[in-house]
Amino acid sequence: MRCSEVVVTRTKRSVRIIFVALVFVASYFLLDQLHPVLVLDSVQYSNTSAMIHHDAPKSKIHIFYNLFTKSSEDEERVRRIVDEQFGHIDATLHDTNVSITSIGHKLSSIPNNSFIKEHYNEGGEDLTLHAVWQYCKANNHKHAKVVYLHSKGSFHPNESNHRLRNFVTQGALSAECANLPDTCNVCSSRMSPLPHPHTSGNMWLARCDYIAQLIDPLALKDGKLPNKFHEDNPCKGRGRYLGEHWVHSHPSVMPCDLYPGKEFTWAHLRVPSGDLRKELRRAPRFRFDEYVLPGMCLSEHPETLSINDFVELRKQNYEMLYNITDLEESWWGWEFLQRSIASR
Repeated sequence: MRCSEVVVTRTKRSVRIIFVALVFVASYFLLDQLHPVLVLDSVQYSNTSAMIHHDAPKSKIHIFYNLFTKSSEDEERVRRIVDEQFGHIDATLHDTNVSITSIGHKLSSIPNNSFIKEHYNEGGEDLTLHAVWQYCKANNHKHAKVVYLHSKGSFHPNESNHRLRNFVTQGALSAECANLPDTCNVCSSRMSPLPHPHTSGNMWLARCDYIAQLIDPLALKDGKLPNKFHEDNPCKGRGRYLGEHWVHSHPSVMPCDLYPGKEFTWAHLRVPSGDLRKELRRAPRFRFDEYVLPGMCLSEHPETLSINDFVELRKQNYEMLYNITDLEESWWGWEFLQRSIASR
């Protein structure tokens, strides 16, 4: 073979290699534009840290704050609670113009140059949750996010409430939740599937396109829910406990949580103090049995802590609240149960 023929052959081979490489690169970027989740697996369950594809905030996150003050004698103490919680706000992530709903005695001043948007002489968290719901109805898209906080401990000042308030506030206002992955639409310090899906302390971040699917938080007060929901039942998330269940009440919820420790799952037992240790993972992150706690629910409503009754209870709630009777394959409970049973 002459030298000129060798050069031509090698040149053709090089062109083919370059062409194939360009096609591969172009296909990769096209796939990334069409369905980024297929390119990057956002969250994987593992014994080690989860692999996460973060969703950077497109605009600053709006914060809704439920503020309760019993009387003028409580002003200074409640103001310190507000100051403590607002101290975790990150101006690079959050809209510092917090939307405050005040209930009871109206504070004469609010820390952090914030102001009270609405004031009621009496009421509950459903008033502020309704404001969250209305905002998300008007901003119904994936990149709109909200944080819900409340002045836990302002009515019952004790060490237990102080620890839980600090624990859940840090998670709701964390950079990890602000940049939650595509596979999550609610993020908190700890999500528990038992005795009903909830975050003890009820503070969290959520995507508006998910919140917009939920029932109006005032539906119970307006008499639009079945009579069963009027019973105050902390084990089933009904009555005044519906507000704590609300954000995880729809079957399309995709929860994530932050705290890796197993000593605290729900209620007020063994709540960690100090700075929150954060490792964002899909929730529930533990096995079913690790969420079963002794106490009232186990003795009076054992079905709420039974793996055999778990699916049926969830389906009953979904039907009563949303008229949904079928659970999709993507429902978070299937993977949770499969993982729990496999590890027995």
